[in-house]
Amino acid sequence: MNSNYDFRIVRVLRRRLGLTLHALAGRAGLTYPTVESIETNKTLPSLKTLDALAGALQVSTSALLGLVEQRLVERRKAHVEPRTSSTKADKGLEKCRVARYDRGKIIRVAAETGDHVHVMGLHENIDEFCYVLSGCVELRAEGKTYRLEQDDTILFDGLLDHSYTQIETGEYVTVHIPKDIRILDTLLDAKPEETPQA
Repeated sequence: MNSNYDFRIVRVLRRRLGLTLHALAGRAGLTYPTVESIETNKTLPSLKTLDALAGALQVSTSALLGLVEQRLVERRKAHVEPRTSSTKADKGLEKCRVARYDRGKIIRVAAETGDHVHVMGLHENIDEFCYVLSGCVELRAEGKTYRLEQDDTILFDGLLDHSYTQIETGEYVTVHIPKDIRILDTLLDAKPEETPQA
């Protein structure tokens, strides 16, 4: 099958729910051969079939379609963000190198001792991961301060007003993950009660 979609994720989601191919087919109102050929990328399902599979896998059709969309390799150069109306009040924007992938972002910050980075204009409804590569930085969020040193990481709601202050010259990386990806958290973290059969 030559397409921009990879339906092997259906197998992953099915197994996380502890379902066999027969059980998933039954839940979706589809035949075993139909589900098997979709899981192995032998056929491209119709929208109606995709909707039935999504319901049986307990995700929205749009979430399932987003998961199966193939992303071969995308290489992007990080750059300094231009000032816009949403970033005009931000401090330290010039220290940030940003690579955008759809609604996600990877931001590398290289800062000197005392530098302050407060760039809420880059934030949407995201979760933010921070990984300190070198030096020491303080993250202030929700009225609390977190001291992060080399190889420390932290995860928080990116919509919280937050800022970073460089305590010791260094670099850190933040990753912005859109929150709608959480729709699959329970599926991807679930531990099936029994090993499913193919």
